[in-house]
Amino acid sequence: MLRLLTLLLVLATAHARPWTEDVLYFVLTDRFHDGDPSNNVPAGSDPGLYDPAQKNIRKYHGGDLRGLERAIQSGYFKDLGVTALWITPPVRNAWKSGAGEGASGYHGYWPQDFLDIDPHLTSAASLEGEPYPDSAEGRMRHYRDFVALARSKGLKVVQDVVLNHAGPVFYYDADGDGSFDHDRHDEWEQPFKRDGYHGNAAWADIAAWNLRRTQPDGPRELLGRKIATRGLLADLSIYGRKGFSGGSLGMTDGEELECDFHSLRDLWTAPGSGHFDRLVDEFVEIHAFYLLDVGVDGLRIDTVKHVHHGFWDAFTERLRKRLGPAAKDKLIFGEVYDANPEILGRYTWRSDWPARKDPCLDGVLNFQLCHAARDYLGQAGEAHGHASGIEKAMATLFGDGRARPVFNPNPGPDGKNSRQKSITFIENHDALNRFRVAGITEERSELAQALVLTLPGIPCLYYGAEAALQDPDSRPGDPSESGRRTLFGRDRALTPALAKKTGSFRTIARIAALRRALPALRDGDFAPLWVDGPESADDDGVLAFTRGLPGGERLTLVFNAAAAPRSPALPAGDLPPGTRLTALPLCGEAQPPPVVVGEDGRIHPRIGASSAILLRKASPGPASK
Repeated sequence: MLRLLTLLLVLATAHARPWTEDVLYFVLTDRFHDGDPSNNVPAGSDPGLYDPAQKNIRKYHGGDLRGLERAIQSGYFKDLGVTALWITPPVRNAWKSGAGEGASGYHGYWPQDFLDIDPHLTSAASLEGEPYPDSAEGRMRHYRDFVALARSKGLKVVQDVVLNHAGPVFYYDADGDGSFDHDRHDEWEQPFKRDGYHGNAAWADIAAWNLRRTQPDGPRELLGRKIATRGLLADLSIYGRKGFSGGSLGMTDGEELECDFHSLRDLWTAPGSGHFDRLVDEFVEIHAFYLLDVGVDGLRIDTVKHVHHGFWDAFTERLRKRLGPAAKDKLIFGEVYDANPEILGRYTWRSDWPARKDPCLDGVLNFQLCHAARDYLGQAGEAHGHASGIEKAMATLFGDGRARPVFNPNPGPDGKNSRQKSITFIENHDALNRFRVAGITEERSELAQALVLTLPGIPCLYYGAEAALQDPDSRPGDPSESGRRTLFGRDRALTPALAKKTGSFRTIARIAALRRALPALRDGDFAPLWVDGPESADDDGVLAFTRGLPGGERLTLVFNAAAAPRSPALPAGDLPPGTRLTALPLCGEAQPPPVVVGEDGRIHPRIGASSAILLRKASPGPASK
């Protein structure tokens, strides 16, 4: 009873810390650490879907909630400076897709039961040894305990969620024999049908792969609460059943809203459909449970641009209303997989603008900035790209004179807007791939992480960046998912203790500490000082900018992507000649020399190769006698 009361107290304690003060850590749970080998092959599942060598990226590697719990207990994330964990979808998944060997659902993006936690992730007993029931109730208790542990250590938890589709829960009976011929590709995928739908869809029923009718199929009771789901997701008629075409994912003519993702089954989210309101309400009921009863702090929404915009309007509005006062502490951001800022920012506005100017999503992953940063730093060897794209992305983020800004400047329930809650990142688990691939040095990777942590927005690290985890099978620019490697693997080549000793871990921890200490790094504006562009024949690889708050300290940050030291002449703003600036190392050089404002009103900081520094006005020394 005492333990339950403690859990309830932790869950009831609101995180007053604004999201702009957080550092996110995005982790593929299956690829972090196998803390409990007993769940690697759940009872009744196909053992061939698990790779004990942890080499085949299409199979399960064994990472689980227990692995994350051990890291939380050890202070791993606290020492790194991380304050929020974004985990891949934890719900029960379809475990296999595709003819032949196919692939497994280790990543979590193939939901089968939206109100059950996948047994690959949960344990039979708590950290204290208290047994969990072998049921959806027991698995949900473990998930709640994981969230409570994280929050007790000052870590928020962001749950990745999928509302665009379910996993391969039904098949297309291409040969009309009434059974799922799973070795036939055409029963997993059918060509896209623009008019009408494929009428030969039928629910799958293969227990070893958890290919079953989508759940919940009615009301549930979990954690002592009745969840009033209506079973809509188990109704085949709410799925589009239109099939898939290879070009669908990049379309903008409406096809991208209607197609399956290969064998993932698209939900029909069009406003005006007979089930629209019921579908919105079903997902509100489900996710309010995770936010209020389980205690997760935020949602990252997958595949946003493949769902009708009106659906997001209704879902976010109704969910915030359901959350009530708790809405101000919750973050709802989305993945709009597109570098076009017009498409990115669109989902921070409601589709019924200008009648409504309040936000739709709180924020989005800033793919425009991500691509610009990779163009600047993601070059092999000693080469570097242009930083001008970063300047453009910042101008877009903060408003560039348009009648309707690209990103909604109107605040959400917490008083922060989508510009402030834009997610700054440089790598991910999808085709964008890990930043450190073949040809990218550890030093360049540290420079990239320093950029993420000092630019505006909520910084997001990708698991393994703190140990400069490399994907040697890809090169810069390769679209690949081969970076989905296990961080702390069975070969023990890397352990949490060893990771903490790496230069990358120390660099990230140092910058995260500076971000906590300096408000301008969290909430300050952005003003470029030195940015060469593609038209510059002598681009020196330097990016310099300032960040500051009205009436507060203004910081100067200088990045050098070149293979040689640089000394740019930067304007000192309103600092008078003779003012002394302290140079703090972000990455690269151990201790850069101090800088003094010259008579010409400029500063000439020396910055080493593949280095970054922060300049701030020196504190006055003791009075002279």
